[in-house]
Amino acid sequence: MMIPEKSRITQGQFMFFVIQSQVGVGILSLPHKMQAIAKGGGWISTLIAGLAVQVIILILWALCRRYPSDTIYGFLPKIAGNILGNLLGLVYIGYFLLSGGMVLALFADVVGKWVLQSTPRWALLILTLLTCMYLVKENLRVIARLFVISSLTIIVMVLLSMFGYSNVNFSYIFPITEAGWGKIIAAANEALFPMVGYEVILVIYPFVEGKSGGKLKAASLGNMVITLFYTFEVFTSLIIFSPAVMPSVQEPLLYMLRGFSFQIIQRIDLIFLSLWIFVVSTAIVSWLFMATIGLGNLFHRGEHKKAVPYAAIILFILAMIAQNPSITDFYDRMNKISHYTLVVGLPLILLIFSYLNRRRMV
Repeated sequence: MMIPEKSRITQGQFMFFVIQSQVGVGILSLPHKMQAIAKGGGWISTLIAGLAVQVIILILWALCRRYPSDTIYGFLPKIAGNILGNLLGLVYIGYFLLSGGMVLALFADVVGKWVLQSTPRWALLILTLLTCMYLVKENLRVIARLFVISSLTIIVMVLLSMFGYSNVNFSYIFPITEAGWGKIIAAANEALFPMVGYEVILVIYPFVEGKSGGKLKAASLGNMVITLFYTFEVFTSLIIFSPAVMPSVQEPLLYMLRGFSFQIIQRIDLIFLSLWIFVVSTAIVSWLFMATIGLGNLFHRGEHKKAVPYAAIILFILAMIAQNPSITDFYDRMNKISHYTLVVGLPLILLIFSYLNRRRMV
């Protein structure tokens, strides 16, 4: 696969691409989920989830480095044959679209609840998708440059969260292992899914300049930043809200900031939410880009731009359907099964097969 020079990105840009792909809707509700399962040890669960993600990144990197010039849509037929490989490519496209649709649906739920209560859901989805489509149609370098800029908003989000340290109680997290290590590990499994997005490695690996070791370092640093960011936000929520209050607070970070105001700024939570909207929009762009690269490879001779409109329509339909909590739960279950199958299990199998094929060829 020939990569145009204008689409190549540096390893630094790759790191920020991983960061923006991993940041999603889950950060707002993650502290609530961690406290419900692991109590005061929820922040440990987030660290464990970050380590698990790093192991998965190693698997994906080891697979991609065997085919440095191909995306997953290019090397799947080389490993599994044209027919099966292209079918698996369609499955991955479906997974990326489902994940993007789920992020978009949860995004609309939060914005509709906190900011635009009277705005029709369809209008909110269309406005978001039009913005994302405008960016996805560009080459990867343009997208990566925006991701670098948008990553700076994470620093501002951390600074805003630190306002909460004026009213903390560290005793809320003690005893840290109150729930037991079994629950802490179980919570780590739940914390793994708000961190998804690192599978973007499977698609943009050949677009990154430099040697494979540098690419691994960039992806690892990106994951480390997100792990520390999520851990900080979970820890902050756990020491601000008591164990008795946390079960009734779905988005602790927003409730925490809502209680602070200044003479000039009355609603700090809305500033945080505005930054969060920007960050989550880039995550939707990432999912949409991964899907359109595959659609372009299979149906449009490598031109992903032609696939953007109907891929966005699919995301719109998925997000509109997910207004019922039962549908959202179904999406969540499907996403978890697909993630373990397509991002953990299958890449490991493909890595083993690629190694055997190479040894056989030798």
